[in-house]
Amino acid sequence: MNSNETHAAQIFLSHHDFVKGIALKYAPWPGLMEDIAQQVFLEFMAKESQWDLSKDARPLLATMTRHIAMRQWRERTRQQPEVVQKLADHIRLLAEEREAPPRYEEEIGALRDCLKKLPEKSRELVTLYYYNDIGTPEIAGQVNMKADTVCRALSRVREKLRDCIHQAMNRGGHAHA
Repeated sequence: MNSNETHAAQIFLSHHDFVKGIALKYAPWPGLMEDIAQQVFLEFMAKESQWDLSKDARPLLATMTRHIAMRQWRERTRQQPEVVQKLADHIRLLAEEREAPPRYEEEIGALRDCLKKLPEKSRELVTLYYYNDIGTPEIAGQVNMKADTVCRALSRVREKLRDCIHQAMNRGGHAHA
């Protein structure tokens, strides 16, 4: 790697959580966030000579991430039509939040704090579904629950996390309660 490539890689790595936050916002599919971040890195590095690395890279990375996330989300929804409803719901939420300024790092920090406060069983469901990319039928078998019960539980956990993050952001920082 030459010094320009090394510098570009360092810039990307310093904004990795930012990229993942945007990826998750535009393509909320289990396991997809890391794929998107990796693709953004590859495309960012492939064109590193075109970027003015002396300027803030966040707007560029945000745009790249959004485009890649939407492209990958479209591919997933074509492959699995039941995801289309999730997409519609997510787009509606994005439209409602459009006026809010981006606060990805703060939201990710608040999310981490909120996750720590969840009961063990809820954290297990989140880990299996979002981090291990396991579907609800498989989770149901692992935790001895019905698949629709797992879906409802994940929905309640998401709502709790959303409320916790919202409260934390209104307090201007990480979750405390």
